[in-house]
Amino acid sequence: MEQIQLTMTIDEIIKNYPETREVFIHNGFPIFADDTVIKQLGVVLKLKTALKSKGINPAAFISLLEEKLAEKQKYKNLESTVFDNHSEHLNMLSLLPCPLKVPMQSELKLFLDYLREEKNLPLNYCIESFFNDHLDYEDYLEHFEEANEIPDIIMTAGYSFFYKNFMERFVNKGVFADVINRPVHPRLAEAGLIDPDGHFTVIGANVLVMVVDEKRLGDIPVPKSWGDLLKPEFENKVVMRGHGDVFCDVVHLNYYKDYGIEGVEQLGRSVKCGLHPAQMVKELMSNRKDVAPVHIMPYFFYKTMRESDHIKVVWPEEGILAYPISVLIKADKMQEMQELSDYLTGFQIAHICAEAYFPAVHADVKVNLPEHVKLKWLGWDFIKHNDIEQLVNTMNTTFMNVYRAGGKEICS
Repeated sequence: MEQIQLTMTIDEIIKNYPETREVFIHNGFPIFADDTVIKQLGVVLKLKTALKSKGINPAAFISLLEEKLAEKQKYKNLESTVFDNHSEHLNMLSLLPCPLKVPMQSELKLFLDYLREEKNLPLNYCIESFFNDHLDYEDYLEHFEEANEIPDIIMTAGYSFFYKNFMERFVNKGVFADVINRPVHPRLAEAGLIDPDGHFTVIGANVLVMVVDEKRLGDIPVPKSWGDLLKPEFENKVVMRGHGDVFCDVVHLNYYKDYGIEGVEQLGRSVKCGLHPAQMVKELMSNRKDVAPVHIMPYFFYKTMRESDHIKVVWPEEGILAYPISVLIKADKMQEMQELSDYLTGFQIAHICAEAYFPAVHADVKVNLPEHVKLKWLGWDFIKHNDIEQLVNTMNTTFMNVYRAGGKEICS
């Protein structure tokens, strides 16, 4: 049995024993689901320090880590058996945000092992997170011409699968079909997240919330709607996701739909800088006085923050920004993949989504949001009647032109 020491850093543990990350996530450290946190904080934070900060018994926690290592040993042949880089066809591809990818990965592997052992259904699969340095599958989407070039099942929360070429060549031609007769939670149905044409099988939603530091906000009234952030008093007072010269497309498209190009331009004045959500948490929890008071971040990251009497989530009147987590299943593979598709749209995966603060579609899983909170989704009509790729690029350029004109630095 491998020995994990209290003097090891979080990065060292997770790098050597990747399966232990799930233990951290489900036992007090959900923020370690994100790779950026591991790179920035995990390289210096020792296990003993992390446990002390949360008041966790070291012996009990190490016992949990060792149990996970023992479980991994039991399934050590699974990945090499099921995942074959040299296979001619990829049966399943999962591209999900880190907070979902990490806890979902081990569950998926166990189920795929069951399909292999009990049902004689070996699958070539790949489970990755967005912004992976080694795999950027979405870059190739526009170049695929035949349905047999793409996986039989795709799990994704990305907008790239809404781009015109992919929609016209595959989605609109009925290559994919929805899983029918599944229980749908009324709150997510009400938000319009279920694809009425039955192409995208939506299993949950990623949601962006407005986090406000009332102390740093000073005398400025707390915003009540997304539109409030376009007011002059919020100039340079907002942070959103951004890297290099690319900012969050979900935020851009929502502002464009509601306030037009002028709204996106004004957003460029309101935003002080772009950061990764993990960096936003670090900034807000710091004592620095120059930190912007309003941050637009995934709800998951807000829930990783320690409680504060002045840093709070604001629920905008029109709803928090939501976009679907979808499963695309080829219609001609539906029968062959029935058990897998049922699993992906079933209670277990929905529960994982909910536990990571991604509202789940499954009717039997509680939506992890206050009852009064609404979900604000662009809508399938908007997605299917616009050239989303062109809009994403145009709105980012529009935003960046104003952002740069304000003398702001490009995000690192």
